[in-house]
Amino acid sequence: MAQVSIIKSDNSITVDGIGCHGLDLSAIDSNVHAVQYNTTTDTGHIEYVDATDNLIITSIADYQSYIDTHTSTIAAENTAIAEAATAQTNLEATYGYKRMMAHADIGDQLDQMYHDAVDGTTTWKDAVAAVKSAHPK
Repeated sequence: MAQVSIIKSDNSITVDGIGCHGLDLSAIDSNVHAVQYNTTTDTGHIEYVDATDNLIITSIADYQSYIDTHTSTIAAENTAIAEAATAQTNLEATYGYKRMMAHADIGDQLDQMYHDAVDGTTTWKDAVAAVKSAHPK
């Protein structure tokens, strides 16, 4: 970690450019606008919403629990994204999904059925059979 930004009014924390919003920052003093900190240089400051001068800080320890919450929230989001991607991959591997994606749009299928009935053709049946043949159970 190198750069930390805690913005109380936004309920957000950004660590190295990765933001997390909707966090409970209500325990931070009410006159604090933001905490900016660089962990590489152990330097930072607290910005206030009132006339209080910025406070130079050399430790982020008072805010570490918020950073830990950011880290665990981002990890949980990344896990959820990976699980969703796996579920999507598994779905796309099923014959049902492959068939669904291979079939023509429902409007086009209805048009094919109409023309088959009027023209005496089997365009729709042939198209459905081709999809079923290409993606068997």
